[in-house]
Amino acid sequence: MILAMTGKGGVGKTTLSALTLGWLAEHGEVPVLAVDADCNANLNEALGIAYNATVGGIRESARKEVQALKGVSKQEFLDLRVQAAVVEQKGYDLIVMGRPEGQGCYCFANNVLRDVLDRLAHNYRNIVIDSEAGLEHISRRTLLSVDYLLIVSDCTVRGIRTAGRISALADEVALPAKQRGLIVNRVPGGSLPESIAEAVKATGLTLLACIPLDQDVAALDADGEPVSRIPPESPARVAMNELLAKLYAVETEKC
Repeated sequence: MILAMTGKGGVGKTTLSALTLGWLAEHGEVPVLAVDADCNANLNEALGIAYNATVGGIRESARKEVQALKGVSKQEFLDLRVQAAVVEQKGYDLIVMGRPEGQGCYCFANNVLRDVLDRLAHNYRNIVIDSEAGLEHISRRTLLSVDYLLIVSDCTVRGIRTAGRISALADEVALPAKQRGLIVNRVPGGSLPESIAEAVKATGLTLLACIPLDQDVAALDADGEPVSRIPPESPARVAMNELLAKLYAVETEKC
């Protein structure tokens, strides 16, 4: 199954992506490919791991190095370099998009990422994509066909409206997503205020979960600590685990 987290900046997509990876590994839904598709990569920090290369950096290397190689096509070179850039961890692997070095359009790096994911996908039981903030990946259709497009918002009317625009754009470009829904993150007390509930209703999106505002998450985030240190009983982890259990129960029933 392929899950993609999207939404405006600062709503907690990366934290929720990392929590998702932890749940999948804990419940034997492995192997998993974690994709940091944000040009400002930080999923690795949420996971507490390092990486040595990015798709954006490989783009630059391809320009400079491939002409010097005999008998190797550009695509073969890219495939080899990207495979080498995959960070292997227990239960999941990580690939980081990053940003191109110097001037240049992101289109090439995005296209390479999409092509590589197409090749890698059959090696993994699940793929979790932490998308960049905004509408870029959707407007350029650089996301793969996904099973769940999870649109994340904070508990603000502005954030909910942005989620609605993302959903509308997904319709406009006919983004291939089997299911789509809204996650409202950092909800005080765990229940939506009336104004937020009305804004959610106006988007037409299915409300999948309300993730409570969690002081454990806030404290660890402030200190730059990995998500793995969030206690099992923390409200945010419990709510995300419940959502994932529901999503994967549905997928099991379909199978």
